[in-house]
Amino acid sequence: MKSKLTALNPRKLNLSQTGSAIGLVLLVIVAAIATQGNFLSASNLTNVFRQVTIMGFASLGMCIVIITGNIDLSIIGNVSMTTVITAVLMTQGMPTPLIVLIVLLSGMAAGLINGVILSVWKIESFVVTMGMQVVCFGMAMLVSGNRTVIVPGNLLSQYTFLTNLSQWQITVIPKVLIFPVMFLIMLAFYLLFWVFTARTKMGRYIFALGGNEEVSYISGVNVTIVRIVSYVISGFTAAIAGIFMFSRSMCGDPTAGNSLGMYVVAAVVVGGTKMSGGRGNVLFNIMGIFVIGIINNLLNLVGAPYQLQQIIQGCIIILAVVMSSPKRK
Repeated sequence: MKSKLTALNPRKLNLSQTGSAIGLVLLVIVAAIATQGNFLSASNLTNVFRQVTIMGFASLGMCIVIITGNIDLSIIGNVSMTTVITAVLMTQGMPTPLIVLIVLLSGMAAGLINGVILSVWKIESFVVTMGMQVVCFGMAMLVSGNRTVIVPGNLLSQYTFLTNLSQWQITVIPKVLIFPVMFLIMLAFYLLFWVFTARTKMGRYIFALGGNEEVSYISGVNVTIVRIVSYVISGFTAAIAGIFMFSRSMCGDPTAGNSLGMYVVAAVVVGGTKMSGGRGNVLFNIMGIFVIGIINNLLNLVGAPYQLQQIIQGCIIILAVVMSSPKRK
């Protein structure tokens, strides 16, 4: 029993997490050399911080779900849906707090439906969340009228919080290190969720569910509630990603989530979370999003063709899943 609890300890490092840390350092060195130092410029690093923030929020919820031994493919569609809802509500002149509330509730509703269906009908999470992904994309198309929603300039000026959210930044070292506020907000959320998973009873139940659902049930854990909570969290963080997505693009694109692709899954597994569930560390997920983000940025800086970028990203996902396989000794 003691060994089982140790294996489920969210603070315990594993080989893949250590490898991710080493790989991230080497990747930064390679990027700096390959771009003749351009990668380390303040403007480029600030851009990388902005790029990983949206993926970071999306993969944060994915990390929680994967720890439970499930997966949430609806995140991609959820981001598109909430991005569009943000834009549409702005065109209607709603106050900012109400817009944020409606968008968050919309994202959480998708997660709630996922969790309830999975708990009641015991269907594979891959199938259910894939279907919900299509539903979310359909909702994005319906709400937007099957077009990109452009918010008029006179309205944009009334929503300085939402429009400047991705532009605000804090200068630590002038012309050397500048942090976007959106990135710092993401780090705060990661710290908050690390405390949640490592220090609360529900957090321990999330790990226990991924370790062994039957044992968790016999031990008195309400696995239904735990599963639903994990998916509601996933919907919540996807909605935040949708708000930031709008802030960066200043429009409601019903296909906005497509840019995330399977990167959210890759970031989680590269960060050391086991696809089989029960093992992982929320904070190490940050390394995963940086690995994916830096590789994307590096390929863009060196002018690699889009097709080559897709091949490389696919190989990374395969390698990460292989490293995460429970059959690997």
